[in-house]
Amino acid sequence: MKKRKLKKEDILSERVGIQCLIFDFDGTLAETEEAHRNAFNKAFNSNNLNWYWDKNIYKKLLQVAGGKERIEFYNKSFLSYSKQISRKDIEEIHFQKTKFYSQSVSQGFVQLRPGIREFLEKAKYNKKKLAISTSTSRDNVTLLLRSCLKENPEDVFSFISSGDLVEKKKPSPDLYKLVLAEMNLMPEECLAFEDSRIGLISAKRANIETAVNPSQFSIGDNFDEADYFLTSFLLEEFPKSLRLRIAL
Repeated sequence: MKKRKLKKEDILSERVGIQCLIFDFDGTLAETEEAHRNAFNKAFNSNNLNWYWDKNIYKKLLQVAGGKERIEFYNKSFLSYSKQISRKDIEEIHFQKTKFYSQSVSQGFVQLRPGIREFLEKAKYNKKKLAISTSTSRDNVTLLLRSCLKENPEDVFSFISSGDLVEKKKPSPDLYKLVLAEMNLMPEECLAFEDSRIGLISAKRANIETAVNPSQFSIGDNFDEADYFLTSFLLEEFPKSLRLRIAL
């Protein structure tokens, strides 16, 4: 009997099924980074600092995960020693920045990326587990999702792995490994959605397949390790192989 050559669709269907979709937060679920950038600059101004992060500087700073860590990195790497500020000042600036960012979200200036709401709804309808893996704080996640989805995060996502739960943020795999541990999942049962290179590396270091959809500040970055590349979160525009993989 002549052996039938397996098509790519057959191979995909024989692999372990995807049980859980894990989403990055900033830049993936919503285009938040411009609101974050503006909030940083307002905080600098309110603290009488002659600092200003334009879009080019901010794109470089996004290679550092976490708002406070970003300020610390800028303080040490972009300024001479005589112009550096204290740890206490950094704490105060970050506190003020969080306040300004929260105001932007509450006023409706930050929205979900197109297609995300429908994607989440269809995934939930089809009994997929949903999780978040983010370097930001749980408070920021709750604020935005309540504003945009009009729901509590725990009503949509089974688990939220946030930056305040781990010692090492992205590109460390710890945030993704925490999702796997808390939800009792194997890496091959999950698929991650990211918008940045450090997020992609974080997921891949946890051995999780990853789809990348670049955000405003990550267009043009190197995503060679990605398993799938997206230009939209509209399901009808997903690659056929990805639609088959997640069975949506």
